[in-house]
Amino acid sequence: MNTLYWVAQIFGAAAIIDSFIIFQQADRRRLLALKMLQDICWLTHYLLLSAFSAAATSAICFFRGIVFYNNSKKWASSKWWLFGFITLYAVSAVLTWEDIFCIFPALSSTLSAIAFWVKDTRSTKLISIGASSSTLVYNITHSRSIPVYIGIAMTISSSVISLIRTAKSKKRQY
Repeated sequence: MNTLYWVAQIFGAAAIIDSFIIFQQADRRRLLALKMLQDICWLTHYLLLSAFSAAATSAICFFRGIVFYNNSKKWASSKWWLFGFITLYAVSAVLTWEDIFCIFPALSSTLSAIAFWVKDTRSTKLISIGASSSTLVYNITHSRSIPVYIGIAMTISSSVISLIRTAKSKKRQY
């Protein structure tokens, strides 16, 4: 394996660490800031692996994060942003098309866009589980990246742990 592969693994590892931290956040803006950092790590990871469908959606995800982070401001508050990003994901799937599995990064990013658009962190965590499943399909068929497998497991685990922790704390309140 060449040097680029191992550099890609380092960026993937950084994204993995970030993914565990992301879903432990109660504050939506902190969650989104960490997600943007993760998007840059995944973008670099996928570029180094020549997994261009995933790299394209990761780049769009970073810009999506900027808009969603600022959606309390007038310029970023329109729901048209959500539809615009979903359209960009579809276009990226067409432009980077290699086979049917190239749909999965766009599907994953569409689910993520919806997850990070909603204001409720519980919904964000639930929808992110579906997005991770789509990423898993692409990874199995294209990039076969060990950090992606670990990252998916951590994202799903982190989301589930956080959901359980929140449910338990709500039970104690009653």
